[in-house]
Amino acid sequence: MKKLWNNKLVKNKYGQVRSGWIILTVMVAYYLITYVLSFLLIEAMRKYLISTGDINEVTGELSAYVDWLNNVALPIIMQVLTDMVMILICVITWRSVMKRPAREMGLSSAGPVKKDCCVGMLLGIVSCTIVFFIIITAGGGHVVSLVPRITGPGVMWIIVFVLVAFGEEILNRGFIMGALRRTRNIYFIVLVPSVIFGLLHLMNPNVTFLSVLNIILVGILFSYMYIKSGNIWMCIGYHFTWNTFQGVIYGMPVSGLNIPGFITTEFTHDNILNGGGFGVEGGILTTIVILLGFLFVRYYYRNSEYDFINDNRKQKDNN
Repeated sequence: MKKLWNNKLVKNKYGQVRSGWIILTVMVAYYLITYVLSFLLIEAMRKYLISTGDINEVTGELSAYVDWLNNVALPIIMQVLTDMVMILICVITWRSVMKRPAREMGLSSAGPVKKDCCVGMLLGIVSCTIVFFIIITAGGGHVVSLVPRITGPGVMWIIVFVLVAFGEEILNRGFIMGALRRTRNIYFIVLVPSVIFGLLHLMNPNVTFLSVLNIILVGILFSYMYIKSGNIWMCIGYHFTWNTFQGVIYGMPVSGLNIPGFITTEFTHDNILNGGGFGVEGGILTTIVILLGFLFVRYYYRNSEYDFINDNRKQKDNN
């Protein structure tokens, strides 16, 4: 057993467990814990609803309350659960197993991180808004209704999107890129988490080849933000506002999920512009704004001297 543990396939020349095994273990643990907790939660809810009579075991009839749970509350609850597990398992593994500081996950509190986060949020808003208006003006969709009021589900989805942004960026950029840093291969460091980021969405409703490709591409953009800045706050900001404006503001599908929005947008027909049932992330317009995002990030961090491979913290302010 000791010989197997010390095998070159398991440990590198410095006696460290290889990054791939650490990442694989975290991913397996994430899916296993999420599956078990989801199963237990759903079973507990089902038994409770049977006891209250909201589910009739004999006829299979469901009450209006159960319909509301299935269509409104449960998707939110499950998303919160999965993102909380994602965040906790990454942070616990990083701090307790790898014994590295949170700063090396890109969660630094020093430097212009607040500015980076705000700029990322603004970039996400502008990018999503450009895509929305082009779709509307080009006839790919139309506004069905406008309800400019704050609703309970809307607030809950905003909270969910905060957790989604933190969870997916901590996993893909902070944890995986951080673990792969010691390979010193920048292409490997960027591509692996970006591909994993895309594959995480394979089970989403109405997924297409272009939607997965776009998610991988935006993953590369987020990785580029991290490499240039040394923190993941711009990634988190962009990720949060892109999802929020896409769903809660403009009422378009978010990675295949239908979110109640201030505006209700209906696609005229599925095409390469609007991305169909998956949402604009499955359209060519999103590809274009992501590519433009690379140009913006390059300009914004034009004075950066940060060395991602060596975690060199030198960086000029971009004011």
